[in-house]
Parts: sequence; C-alpha cells; structure tokens
Amino acid sequence: MFGTPHPPQRDSHRLAATEPHSLNGRRQALKHLALLLGLSLSASSLEALAASFSVPTDMARRQKTLLDNNQLALVRELGEFIIPTTDTPGAIAAGVHDFINYQLAYCFSKADQALYLKQLDRFSSLAQAALGKSFLEAPSEQQVALLSTMEKGEAPFALEDRHFFKQLKALVIFGYYTSEIGASQELKYLPIPGGFKNLKFKDVGRNWSQT
Repeated sequence: MFGTPHPPQRDSHRLAATEPHSLNGRRQALKHLALLLGLSLSASSLEALAASFSVPTDMARRQKTLLDNNQLALVRELGEFIIPTTDTPGAIAAGVHDFINYQLAYCFSKADQALYLKQLDRFSSLAQAALGKSFLEAPSEQQVALLSTMEKGEAPFALEDRHFFKQLKALVIFGYYTSEIGASQELKYLPIPGGFKNLKFKDVGRNWSQT
C-alpha cells in the first residue's frame, strides 16, 4: 500500500506557526476532522491535503467533471494502488476517483486545475516512455515499481512528480476515510461512543451543581 497514514510528526507545531493563517486554519480543521474519524496524518500529509482544499470555486456546479474518461480511469487505478482491496474494500469500491474528480472540478482554482491536468499528463507520458506502454496496460509488478520510483523522486521522475504523488495520496486517503466504506468497514464504526445505557430518571437522580 502506498501512502499509509503516519503518526503525527514533532515538527507540526513549528510548521503551523510559520504558515499563512488560512492554510493553518484549513490544516487544523482537517486535523480535527481526521481525529474524529480515527485517522493519524503526518504534518506533511496535512500540508499537502490542506493545500489541495479551498472553498468551492464553481458554486453553480455547471462543470460536471474535470477529468475525461481516460484520466478518470488512471486516477481510479492509482487510487487502488494507494488503498488496495484486501479483507476490506479498496479505493475503487469507495468511489475515491469520483471524490477526487469532484474536488478538482468544484474546489480547485482554474490555475490548480490546469496544473493538476498537466501533472497527470506528464505522469502518463513518463510511464509510456518507461514501460513502453500505457500505465493501465502494464503488468502490476511494473506499475508498482514505477510508482515506487516516483514516490522516491528518482529518474525519470523529478521533485514535482513526487509532490504530485504526495498530493494524490492525501486526496485518496482523505476521500477514502470520509467515505461510508472507509468510515464503517475499514475503520471500526461505533455509532454511540461510550455505549448506550437506557437509564431511567429515577436511577440517575438529581444533577450536580456547577457552582
């Protein structure tokens, strides 16, 4: 699995103190949401995730999708490598690719949308050159080896490709664990934390005073 959630890093407070206020606010909000969901994301994952999120830019929802069918199929497959199907459903079953498409269409700025599409096309071109075929047509072993190379930022990939992969992982992880499948099947689901006891008023008695 690529992009397994990590324990928080010790330098998270230093990063939060030096970043722009809006990004810090988004990061804190996402961190609190992740904690509510039982996730533990590293500072770098939170940074990539917070940088990817903004308020919706297309409030009219006129643009139904940003990715074409080929791009959506590629994101779909990449997501499954990050969170594969094991004894619980993976990213494809959770519809993470549709979540990412939604985020790109409605929450990314036009400039960020253009950059994301450029990076996705760059990955496809580098994969074609390295594998001699498209990424989706390559055997699984070659796909895993290529993604491991990109994760390390090694040739033919560059630092920008490594950052793109980190951003993709953050989106996949967040999309998965906020889905019904991720929250109720991969994570243990407890509808009433602490348990439910059907107590009668006479058993509880009078309440305590706060003064």
